[in-house]
Amino acid sequence: MPKNTKAIVTLAVGGNFAARWHGVCEPLWRRYCNRHGYDLICLDEPLDTSARAQSRSPAWQKCLILGQPFAQEYERLVWVDADILPNPDAPSIVEGVPVELVGAVDEFSVPTREIHSRILAKLYRHWDAEQIDFVHNLTPQEYYTVAGFPEGFDAVAQTGVMVLSPAHHRELLEEVYARYEDRGAGWNYEMRPLSYELLRAGAVEWIDHRFNYIWGHYQAVHFPFLLSGVLSAEHAARALADVHFLHFTGTVSEMAAAAAGLDRVERPRPSVRPSSAPARSTRTPVVLLVHARPARTQELVEIVRAARPPKVLVVADGPHAGDADETGRCAETRAIVARAGFECEVLTNYADENLGLKRRIESGLGWVFDTVPEAIVLEDDCHPDPSFFGFCDELLERYRDDPRVTTISGNNFGPGAEGEDGSYFFSRYPLIWGWATWSRAWRNYSGSFEGWAELREADWLEQLLADPHAAQFWRYTFGQTAVEGNTWDAAWVFSSWLAGGLTAVSRANLVTNVGFGEHATHTHADPLGLFANVAAQAAELPVRHPSSVERDAAADAFLEEILFSGNHARIFERIRSGRLHLAQAR
Repeated sequence: MPKNTKAIVTLAVGGNFAARWHGVCEPLWRRYCNRHGYDLICLDEPLDTSARAQSRSPAWQKCLILGQPFAQEYERLVWVDADILPNPDAPSIVEGVPVELVGAVDEFSVPTREIHSRILAKLYRHWDAEQIDFVHNLTPQEYYTVAGFPEGFDAVAQTGVMVLSPAHHRELLEEVYARYEDRGAGWNYEMRPLSYELLRAGAVEWIDHRFNYIWGHYQAVHFPFLLSGVLSAEHAARALADVHFLHFTGTVSEMAAAAAGLDRVERPRPSVRPSSAPARSTRTPVVLLVHARPARTQELVEIVRAARPPKVLVVADGPHAGDADETGRCAETRAIVARAGFECEVLTNYADENLGLKRRIESGLGWVFDTVPEAIVLEDDCHPDPSFFGFCDELLERYRDDPRVTTISGNNFGPGAEGEDGSYFFSRYPLIWGWATWSRAWRNYSGSFEGWAELREADWLEQLLADPHAAQFWRYTFGQTAVEGNTWDAAWVFSSWLAGGLTAVSRANLVTNVGFGEHATHTHADPLGLFANVAAQAAELPVRHPSSVERDAAADAFLEEILFSGNHARIFERIRSGRLHLAQAR
């Protein structure tokens, strides 16, 4: 009789696989099982020796474990692939999973749905460049339909780890084993049909994503430079320290390195609350500008928490009077910040009532730069690649005392991307979908457009821009903003130009704006399809610095055309021609 009611089961068939599991994996699994009262069972002989079984991956045989004699002695069995390492200090995986349901991680939500989509896009680009064959499935629905299933679900059960009940799930798993054939590694062996049938039966309870975090996906988020094949035992160990179970999907050398280095990594032990990156990846305070979009804020919080900044400063506007829905969303957004689990000091500056975008940003950033000398600034819908933080760190330090540079931007929609002189170029346009600056630059900010009337009469813009169409656009923009006072970014442009400031713009787009649509203040739609959800890429690291601090006139001409006066003209041309509804353009 077993001494426990729960067991972890794996399969390691063949001398090399068995030796690897016993030498690399078993010691950590023993520690985990002893901590939580689990038995540990490693099957070293196949459960099915038929010709059909021998012609396909042993991974299929996980579907047979619930019918084995030993299984009947347990209330719960946790299946774990033999290429998975546990963090011995992780919580018990069975807790909170109803016995009638299968506990599994939704692969397409690791660590969030938005970030996973970026991970896949990044990996697909990498695999294409390396000419690696793969099955293209960017969405959960596509994961099923590309394999010929009649319908696609909105989630995918990662079957490398499953919390099972012999009394409830044997029949379903054995039916999958009998019914489906193996289509190969690219099709994830048993995972597609098993996930499909589990979801079709409504039999899944989603568990914390850290119980099955794929190492390659973790690299793409936190250590993209490792995708080139450079192995670092320290990085693999840090990843294992940060999650509960790390899934190596067959990469044996990385698994051994992680196991060997785990106890040498200085890190907080994992808890039930997620805590992403194990090592601080930014040395700069980070500002979060939030209001009433809890889902976007949650996604951003996870990204920033992974960067482990030394300080987080949160600026939030209040709800409009009498708007119960917005009041609730504001409260939920602030609650997300409160339970974020940042490993640093968190300062908040929350408005009790709605100040409006301009007043709230102006007062909030005024407070920020009275508190810290420099900062990275992110609105709730501006979600950066992890490398964005290191890019800002380096440039903030390099130009800290250089008055010619007033902004650092992670935004790029194409201009200057192919340049060879450095990883970034200098522009007159301070792009603010993911940016950084110093208190010495923010002191130049003039929300009231001080001196604008005199500059307008002196044809300042015409001389500065040397483009009558652009000068007309900015004359109108500054004039309207000065009167209406409904936004702050035009005032930042005005203030930067008045100070003669330049913006260091990354040649790679490091930040995705995911905020177009409902609850946006200004970006309700992207009528020409140019700017919404432009994929974030990794920064070139180490950063290559331009040979001189000089504006890239060609890149600026492109920006003016695509973002400002040229884009404005195209929108109104499409309105006049009837190809764009007015409601889209507002």
